Amino acid sequence: MTAPAREAGARDFAGLWAAYAVSNLADGLVVITFPLIALTLTSSPGLVAGVKWAQTLPYVLCTLLIGVLIDRVERGRLILAAHVLRVAALVLLALAVAGDAAPLPALYATAFLLGTAEIAADLCTSSVLPMVVGRDRLDTANSRLESTRSSLNEFVGPPLGGLLVAAGTTVAVLGTAGAYLVAAGALLLLFRGPYPPPRAARDEPVLRSLRSELAEGLRFLWRHRLLRGVAGMVCVMAGAWSAWTAVLVLYAVAPGPMGLSGTGYGLLLTTLAVGGVLGSLAAGRVQRAIGVRNLLAVDVITSVIMLATPALTSQVWAVGAATLLGGVGSGLWNVTVVTLRQRLIPDALLGRVSSASRMIGWGGMPVGAALAGLLAQVSGPRTVFALGALACALLLIPFLTVLREDTLRAALAAADRAPEQDQPDQDQPDQDRPDQG
Repeated sequence: MTAPAREAGARDFAGLWAAYAVSNLADGLVVITFPLIALTLTSSPGLVAGVKWAQTLPYVLCTLLIGVLIDRVERGRLILAAHVLRVAALVLLALAVAGDAAPLPALYATAFLLGTAEIAADLCTSSVLPMVVGRDRLDTANSRLESTRSSLNEFVGPPLGGLLVAAGTTVAVLGTAGAYLVAAGALLLLFRGPYPPPRAARDEPVLRSLRSELAEGLRFLWRHRLLRGVAGMVCVMAGAWSAWTAVLVLYAVAPGPMGLSGTGYGLLLTTLAVGGVLGSLAAGRVQRAIGVRNLLAVDVITSVIMLATPALTSQVWAVGAATLLGGVGSGLWNVTVVTLRQRLIPDALLGRVSSASRMIGWGGMPVGAALAGLLAQVSGPRTVFALGALACALLLIPFLTVLREDTLRAALAAADRAPEQDQPDQDQPDQDRPDQG
């Protein structure tokens, strides 16, 4: 990379990073404000959990289409459009709340739109990153983005969100909208680009049938045993984490067993952020010390601990310590898995294959949230926590067969040899591929 190219890349990464940081602060506000707003509108556990369900439903309905869009359009503009959509949705919600116009349905609709925009912004950021910094610097760039996400989304956002809700629902909603507006401004001021889709840059046809483009991304994922296995594991863990998130507010906030205030609940969630920051910053060093496979196993184990603890006790210190461990594992996992996808998937397919992976992985979130609401209604949050921990523990069985260290090394070596080819070879059976476990 030439000196001017490095300078341009550094400038664009700064813009991307700034927008990602502020938008994740806003995401952190949503995590705490929307459930607390729901609690002011209904006492039904199922309806409160419905907020998380509505926010994660786009992960199933919209992710594949967004992936096609990422591989068709200039990616910086798509991130900007996602931020603008968030601002518009929240302003409309503030108007609905102020006018008392069916606030609970309006809350669900806004959660759905915010979930859709989050998918677009996050997938687009992940897809454009190799073009901005180069594949040799992905570990460092992803570590910075993930530590920033954990700090602002989970550390600063939740307690700030609790304070905003205490100041009033309209204040909380408009404050979140303002944060997304700042993110859009940061992108406009600092991020230059452009970063067109790789296919267009190679003068290949852009206007192809939607069905064929969707099939291309799904086919690559299905025939790549390693990526397919990781996506399945993420699905189970994401469903368990989503269930935990959906009902934790009922368990933690008074009159729940933990007896916390809204602000105290926000502070509890900051332990997740502290762990996430520590894990994401340490991901590179831990990976070099114990290997990718063992690093990912750490997240499975810490997830089991985090989910099982509130099923066993309502002591704030114990739940907080377990949540801290869960955050550490999450930070390690997120940096490592995102970098794996970016290295294993060709640039021309990155949007579609990443979206297919996310659809399978994040698709567990609305299912987990919906089941959590039903179970909490019938038998209480502790049942939700216990079943989530059991589901994650069972992941250790396929983990031992799919995610082998030699499998990972072979897959990365094959991708580095042919970064732009549609590997693995679509005509080969699974057992003939380098990523076979």
